[in-house]
Amino acid sequence: MSVCRVWRTAMYPRFYQSALLRINNCDIPPSRKTPTKHKIPFADSPFLQNYQSSVRELVVCIDMSVLISRQGMSQMSIDLTLGSVQRIIFDFIPDVDDLPEPARSNLVDNSLISEAVPQNLRAVAERTLAIAPNARNIAFHRTMPFRASLTFSSMDFYMTKCLGVLLPQQVDGLYSLGMPVVSSVLEALAPRALRTMIVRHTASKEHELELAIRNHKTLERLHTSGSRDLQISDLIVDSSSADGTRVFPQLRHLVIEHNSEMRPQSKQPRINPFPRLETLTCRGVFPFSSPLIFADGHLRLRHIDIELDLELLESWHHAHVLDKHAFAGLSFLNLGWTRSSHRHYSLACAQQLTRTAVELSASTCVLHLFNRMGVDLSTTLQEIEFPQFLQHLETKDIMLDVDQLVGLLSRLPRLRSAVVGFQCSLECSEHGEVPEQEIKATQERLRGTSTASVRELTVNAHGYRHFGKAAENAVLLADMLPSVRRMGIYSTSRSLTSELSIIDSIRKRPVYMDNEQLGLVKFSIICSWTNEPLQRGWPFKQ
Repeated sequence: MSVCRVWRTAMYPRFYQSALLRINNCDIPPSRKTPTKHKIPFADSPFLQNYQSSVRELVVCIDMSVLISRQGMSQMSIDLTLGSVQRIIFDFIPDVDDLPEPARSNLVDNSLISEAVPQNLRAVAERTLAIAPNARNIAFHRTMPFRASLTFSSMDFYMTKCLGVLLPQQVDGLYSLGMPVVSSVLEALAPRALRTMIVRHTASKEHELELAIRNHKTLERLHTSGSRDLQISDLIVDSSSADGTRVFPQLRHLVIEHNSEMRPQSKQPRINPFPRLETLTCRGVFPFSSPLIFADGHLRLRHIDIELDLELLESWHHAHVLDKHAFAGLSFLNLGWTRSSHRHYSLACAQQLTRTAVELSASTCVLHLFNRMGVDLSTTLQEIEFPQFLQHLETKDIMLDVDQLVGLLSRLPRLRSAVVGFQCSLECSEHGEVPEQEIKATQERLRGTSTASVRELTVNAHGYRHFGKAAENAVLLADMLPSVRRMGIYSTSRSLTSELSIIDSIRKRPVYMDNEQLGLVKFSIICSWTNEPLQRGWPFKQ
């Protein structure tokens, strides 16, 4: 027991780096995904006091219905200062179903809301910032259920209008999920210089562009999204400068989401607006067609995750932006194809995009390849020279048979994990069972030929009519690849117990009993909607 006590004392600072403060003992609904594991609740003050120096993050949960109370926030007898906290997360929780009827009627009383909400938010700010006086990063998090959108509309207006009171004097990082950038935030941040600005899933963009432009000289990380009110290309347009381009001299990480605007030629940069950029992500139409974006990127860029269209692909090829081994230090690459470009998609386009992605850098460690239109790229993959340092490969939309897959994985000596599309060329019964003679023929042909080093393999089973067939093929593939220790199977079913039982019954077939390594493979079922394991399998001991 003494050993366990010593171990816990040594390890607690590693696990408990976050504290949880529930305003007025706010209840966290089960539907919320606010993680509470490894968070020290303020109710356990002695424990928190013992490990306060290890706490880096403070999560403040606020029931939005409490903000309209005339009685204000209840008194909190917290005589504790967490000087090591660098980040505060204000998590606003709307829970209409649990509101008593008087509270529901109060929500429509605008006079009550306009008076109570600012007062109560100031009280929250005063107490929270007293607990964490050195916090430099502030996050607003609010998920508004559809049923609550009308009920909370008035309170939501006054709450967001007063968000500025929650920002401390020394703030240099703003994170906002579901909360718009409003005028009070602009005013509170006016004398500050933001280094991080991450704003996601907000309908209003009125002040977001202004805040990014105001901090363009100091921003190091920017996460934004396009909308009707915000055109990403406006970020770099500066009519007052000699070259008409606004430069973000410190920006290293740029993420653009849900962008649908076209690329106006009048808003393209004349010099590189992001000279220090290291990571670039864009979902939707990439707003910059000018190759100047990558003027210095061939040496600096480490992470590229963007979607292309035919016009952009041809333009950049012509400008030699996407030449073979053009990016010296690239470690992550995902080149996709925009959804709006499907009408131009052809086998030639798919082959060109795949070859470009694979050969863009010799140093790529993580590579994602997509094939939305389902054209056959199996031959192309066999012809391409893959980066020698590749450690993770995702080709779940490109279907390969067992021979092609074993051959491909054997060509990648440093590969540790892969997500692949797998189609079986073997004859199967109506319920997906592969005859033993078919398995034996494959074993005689491929067993002992693999030099693959991959340890974790996930197969896309969406194309299989029966899960039994997907399981048969997954077990067969694991039998051919002795390096595999974890095998995941994408599935749309939620009958996890029965699916794991199917896998174990397949591993007990006599044709696999002579492979001891197969008994050590851990199988799991991965939900195709969340892309996360819902339940993990267990090693089957023969």
